[in-house]
Amino acid sequence: MSINNPKDVKILIAEDNPSNYKLFKTILEKEYTLLHAWNGLEAINLFKEAQPSLILMDIKMPVLDGYEATTEIRKLSEDIPILAITAYALEGDEQRILQNGFNGYLSKPIISQSLKSKIKNLLKKKFIFM
Repeated sequence: MSINNPKDVKILIAEDNPSNYKLFKTILEKEYTLLHAWNGLEAINLFKEAQPSLILMDIKMPVLDGYEATTEIRKLSEDIPILAITAYALEGDEQRILQNGFNGYLSKPIISQSLKSKIKNLLKKKFIFM
């Protein structure tokens, strides 16, 4: 699949903390179209409705956490790149994240360049940019 304009790329951000979402929005809104879910259940529903190109999934959220939401989304799509966002990047967490359907992870606090780089790498695997 090819993309002519990065703004055609929809990124679903599942994040329950308003300050964290505002940070993501500040970093990404000039380049991509953003969708926001406040919890894991909203993320699943928005995924079904909007068919985003990539998901940034907070691990610790209300209703359904990031692991539960990712498990449900993976039943609908094995292809959607999902990047775990976590404040808990301890030894062993990376392995657990990768074994639970995520394509990678980024630890908080979010560093703008790291976030953009991870997103570009995941999107390169899915799309050809014209």
